[in-house]
Amino acid sequence: MERAGDHRANSRPASADSAGRARAPDGEAAAAKPAGIGGLVSQRTWQRWTLSSFLARLPISMSLLGLVLAGQAATGSLATGARLAGVTTFCAGVVSPVRGRLLDRAELRGGLQRSCFLNGGLFTVFALCVIFKINVIVLYALCAALGYSISGIWGGFRALLVVAVGPDRLRRAHFVESFMVEASYGAGPLLVTILAELGGAVAVLLGIATVAFLAGFSLIGVVRLHPRPTARTHLLRSRKDIRVLVALAFCLGFGFGTFESNVTQRMAQYGLPANVGGVFLLLLSIGSMIGGICVSLRPVRRQRTARKASILFAVFALLMLPSALATSAGMYAGCLLFASLMLVPITGLGSSELEARIGETQRAEAFSFFLAATMIGGGLGGVLNGILVVRLGAWAIPYFTIGLFSLLAVVLAVSARRLDGRPTPGEVVTAVSGAPAPVHSDVTDCP
Repeated sequence: MERAGDHRANSRPASADSAGRARAPDGEAAAAKPAGIGGLVSQRTWQRWTLSSFLARLPISMSLLGLVLAGQAATGSLATGARLAGVTTFCAGVVSPVRGRLLDRAELRGGLQRSCFLNGGLFTVFALCVIFKINVIVLYALCAALGYSISGIWGGFRALLVVAVGPDRLRRAHFVESFMVEASYGAGPLLVTILAELGGAVAVLLGIATVAFLAGFSLIGVVRLHPRPTARTHLLRSRKDIRVLVALAFCLGFGFGTFESNVTQRMAQYGLPANVGGVFLLLLSIGSMIGGICVSLRPVRRQRTARKASILFAVFALLMLPSALATSAGMYAGCLLFASLMLVPITGLGSSELEARIGETQRAEAFSFFLAATMIGGGLGGVLNGILVVRLGAWAIPYFTIGLFSLLAVVLAVSARRLDGRPTPGEVVTAVSGAPAPVHSDVTDCP
């Protein structure tokens, strides 16, 4: 998403500097600002952005299980519900870059509000269709529309972050945001379970709609971000460094999606029913949140990024290995707690690196490409797991992810000297491809 024009940013809670970035009012600027994570969480614009971001993402995490229950309530088939959820996710991933490009062409906060309200309206209609047992073809069409409505939310909020925090806190904010995403994916299924117990699938759908509407209204207090006129180019065609980051995001989603979708299938190996797999998936989410807390308190510096990414992928592979070798349910549960520790650090490193490269323009498009690659990779990973589990057995699937992440670690390590090359005189070089990067503040919070 493009940042605000250099002549104004038109924000409610903050004014803007000459680059269009949000700036605290004079009274706040005069006061001493706390350093580190305390300075970030005490910033009012970030608080408002975080509330809206969490509320907007919560319906997405709730919809995965909610649509499965809705499909069962409408047709009596869990398989139909799973297909409805799959269609929604697929459509969201496919149209996400297009939605990001459209958001870049208008004021971003208003675009996100419209997406949230559309999301809430569609879930309300979906609830009515379930009540009146409307034909399943209509439900599939609604799922495609839902995919469109949620597709811009992922990248749009990431793009809006640039005016919600100061430039010296932007890198840390991306790591905190990666943690908040994981938190929403932990809270969403839990909230769906509670609503389903209280009122069934219809209560779940109406609950999702309510949260989506609340997200739209909460955006009223968030800083505006106006588009900046610029020549439009196809981002992936013109920027090799962005292509590399998007490819790494796809590989991360592909590998972790294969590993995560395999968890419930491992239950039979330990003599447990498949529905117990939800508890084990919760442990996996807790592990990723622990990793997110660590990097939120101490973000990874933007220095020798490729080498650090290589180390993170190598550690990720090593931490997954014990879960593949676990011989009992208790051992497997314990191993899952630290198998996903590196998920948020790698995601945060990628998104903050992307932030440092895209600068002024095509922000929502860039983040939409990045997050769509992760999501589509995760979906394909689940498909691969479903294919391989029949041939190889559930116990063998984690070794695919371990091998993939190990390969990525080696490739990044071998290429690190070229990828992390020093900038030539008069040119700022990106850390991945060596392509010129736009001038953009990138001050880290940690020594």
